[in-house]
Amino acid sequence: MDVRAQASVTSLSQHASSPGTDPLYGSTSRDFCNSFWGPGDDGVNILFSRMKGATKTTDELRHFWNERAVIEEQYAKSLAALTKLSLGGEEIGDLRNSLDTLRLETESQAASHSQLAFAIRSNLETPTSNMHAKQVNHRRNVQAAVEKKFKAKQTQESYVAKAKEKYDADCQRIQALSQQCASAQGKDLERAQIKLRRTQQTAQANEMDFAHFTQDLLDMMPGWETDWKDFCDRCQDLEEDRLEFMKDILWTYANEVSTLCVNDDLSCERIRTVLDQLEAERDVENFVVKYGTGNLISDPATFVPYDVRDGTAPPESRSVTRAATFNRISSRVTPHYPNNVDDSQYQANGHEPSPPESPETNGMWTHEPRQPAVAPQSQSSHQTYQNSVNNSPSHHNGPPCAPPSIDPPSPPQQTPPPVTTTPPRNYRVSVPLPTPSNYSTEGQPPIPTLPPTTEPQETGGILFYVKALYDYTATIAEEFDFQAGDVIAVTATPDDGWWSGELLDEARREEGRHIFPSNFVCLF
Repeated sequence: MDVRAQASVTSLSQHASSPGTDPLYGSTSRDFCNSFWGPGDDGVNILFSRMKGATKTTDELRHFWNERAVIEEQYAKSLAALTKLSLGGEEIGDLRNSLDTLRLETESQAASHSQLAFAIRSNLETPTSNMHAKQVNHRRNVQAAVEKKFKAKQTQESYVAKAKEKYDADCQRIQALSQQCASAQGKDLERAQIKLRRTQQTAQANEMDFAHFTQDLLDMMPGWETDWKDFCDRCQDLEEDRLEFMKDILWTYANEVSTLCVNDDLSCERIRTVLDQLEAERDVENFVVKYGTGNLISDPATFVPYDVRDGTAPPESRSVTRAATFNRISSRVTPHYPNNVDDSQYQANGHEPSPPESPETNGMWTHEPRQPAVAPQSQSSHQTYQNSVNNSPSHHNGPPCAPPSIDPPSPPQQTPPPVTTTPPRNYRVSVPLPTPSNYSTEGQPPIPTLPPTTEPQETGGILFYVKALYDYTATIAEEFDFQAGDVIAVTATPDDGWWSGELLDEARREEGRHIFPSNFVCLF
């Protein structure tokens, strides 16, 4: 995604070079020590302002990390408190298991956000504080000395300018008095000659001051030039370090947050996996089997009076029961899910039909369900989560070379569906979670929304772009290899899960290879 360029509104905007001008006069050097001289003091002021703004940016970023960590800490505490609430204590069976999984995964997410807060403070805020301290130390110990010498140079230049102004004024006055003496006579001539002599004496003194101040400035300049050149070099070193640090620290932040997104997605996938096992009829049946009191209906007791003549008690009446053989009458409306299979289609084809097309329902795109990247069956959900956290990518500076350490999913099967004699049940199939429209993807984004269609989209053009989550090696001639992080232009989205597209990297693109598994990628 392209970043929108913004007009500069920094304190340096007023010093920006006009378009078409070359203040360096054709020089190819872009080092600070060769680029901030020129007439006047603009170069010095610009570099001082740049270093001040750089220190301010680092301090703002440090404050940003602190606030981001506070948000994660508060959110983690809220999630942890949520897990303490009672949830489904009266339930049994698969629903109880699903609610327990929800609570357990919420607890795992709380731990993930708490770990992210710790990572932000230790891996982001602390290094940023160290960089800010380095900039402050440069300002106090290096720049302060240069600023002092710069003020001394400015003072000496002001002395030279004032002495020159006085000397020029005296010279102009002498010239005017000389012309007056040439045309005056008598007493006017005498008065003009007296003024001329006084002015000449003043001009002589001012000339000496002008020469003295000029010589002092000339003696000062070599030292100033050396100091300013050294300061420019140190500023350039510090700026290059700062820019590289900013790139690394922001990249580290993206890595930390993407790891959290992967962990949250794993938690949600485990919840969906458990929910796939939940069947309302089976849970009701289990409830009846475990807690049912039987199907015998006892008839009410009959009235049998005592024998009033001899007062003998009547014999105890035997309990009469009958079996319940009612027919259930239900007014329940069977829920219809986007993935329901049409029984008529099933009967017409004589086998299990292919999944339906991809309609847009309530902002979600129903598609062939992805195989979740989960741990082996012998591990519990909590163990699986812990393994995913332990295997998450560690902190490092620079671009990541691989996604978080989770096993990639299995690609979609290309074999035709098997023939079956039993119609499939009307169950829900896991679909991607709905995402707000203003969601910004740094982790794993949702699958792109596609319009309803009855045939696979093959427009010949690019539909959208996706980014590879895992490495994939082609198994047939029509497929192509790709690596995690590669960007692919999608040109067709068949429902079998094998999409058509091409790598944006032309150097690795091969003619005739255009098929790739859709569950190895996410929206770019």
